Amino acid sequence: MIKSKTIHQSYHNLAIDIKHYFQTSDDTIFKKRNTIKIVEFLDEKFAVKSFRVPNFINQIAYRYIRDSKAKRSYLNSIRLLELGVSTPQPIGYVEFGTFGLKESFYISRFFEYDFEIRAVFNDSSFDNREQILREFVAFSYDLHNKGVYHIDYSPGNVLIKKEDTRYKFAIVDVNRMKFINFSDELRFKNLSRFSTSMQDLEFIAIEYAKVSGIDTQYAKDTLLKYHNKHQEYLQRKKRLKKLKRR
Repeated sequence: MIKSKTIHQSYHNLAIDIKHYFQTSDDTIFKKRNTIKIVEFLDEKFAVKSFRVPNFINQIAYRYIRDSKAKRSYLNSIRLLELGVSTPQPIGYVEFGTFGLKESFYISRFFEYDFEIRAVFNDSSFDNREQILREFVAFSYDLHNKGVYHIDYSPGNVLIKKEDTRYKFAIVDVNRMKFINFSDELRFKNLSRFSTSMQDLEFIAIEYAKVSGIDTQYAKDTLLKYHNKHQEYLQRKKRLKKLKRR
């Protein structure tokens, strides 16, 4: 069984033969649990994300109960663009499996970005760093006002392209996403994973307070609270990994 959907009929052959295009591409841009490659088709460049084969229970769930990660990526990307939020242009998704979902792919047009926000947070001497961070905060505020809760909002999932004297931000890895009304607390929880620098966290809190009208001290305290909770979570994960290795 193959299930596919694309926005444009002209990309139908890309979707149908996605395994071939993916396997023959040697341009890998990300490889961990999932793999992302650049694929060329009709003189265009596409980013194709291959999701890891799910466990048996999820194979059944993704086939009969809930949408696969590939389908969610596609649908969420369409919703984001409708809301005026930048994300790579969705092209389609493809699912393979008979009685359960085995393989799935999400296809988008490749976004020609200059760097990730990660590079800015990792380098205190990054060119125009303060401007970029200020514009990133404004972008995040707009994201929240539009009800976009990116559950994996983190340094590797915000791409940046310089356009004249300003910066364009685009979000990726959008399969885990909700569209909700934000509380003030959730706004700062969503920003808590970007930096371990107290100076950067304070800058983000102050700038967010400025654009939102939220009390500055509340912004600082809440962002720091969720930052500390996330760091504690990461430490617990490390300890569990060490125990499993013994």
